[in-house]
Amino acid sequence: MTVDVIGGEDLTADDDPRHGEIALVPVGLRLRSRVLALGPHPTQRRYSGVPTDTLPPAERDPAQHPVAITEDGVPVGFFALQGGPGAGRLIRGRQDMLLRAFFVDASRQGQGIAPAALRVLPEYLARFDPAIRRVVLTVNTDNGPAIRAYLRAGFTDTGELFHGGVYGPQHVFALSVGPPDRR
Repeated sequence: MTVDVIGGEDLTADDDPRHGEIALVPVGLRLRSRVLALGPHPTQRRYSGVPTDTLPPAERDPAQHPVAITEDGVPVGFFALQGGPGAGRLIRGRQDMLLRAFFVDASRQGQGIAPAALRVLPEYLARFDPAIRRVVLTVNTDNGPAIRAYLRAGFTDTGELFHGGVYGPQHVFALSVGPPDRR
């Protein structure tokens, strides 16, 4: 499946002016080595992992879709989207995707890149698969900065806790995307 690059043309006026155009791009051969060179701040690695550990499994799994966060075409972050049974009980069906391993490179944090990337995620998903209606993620209960970032980006806390994480309990957050279901 081909996915168009989705940029930040529609970002709001309150976006941080310190960054250029933020886009989400499927990780392919052209970006792979640059994504593998990225990494979150060392204190965040336990939450998101590093691309050398998360990208290869995502590439091997047809239900996962590795995505680079780029600024003016240069990778500055990474995440993977996962659907299907491998995403676990958090996913209700084909209309849901699990967001995993989200991070912005340590050298680029604090510049508004993560919120900008999360704001263009619905548009990216609409082009990737218009049937997707919800993105789900887990975030450790002790990861305050990430919790605040996801809430500001429009995710809601479902009130559910996921206890399967290695580093303790995690909130389950969800974001509605695409047009509402008509049932």
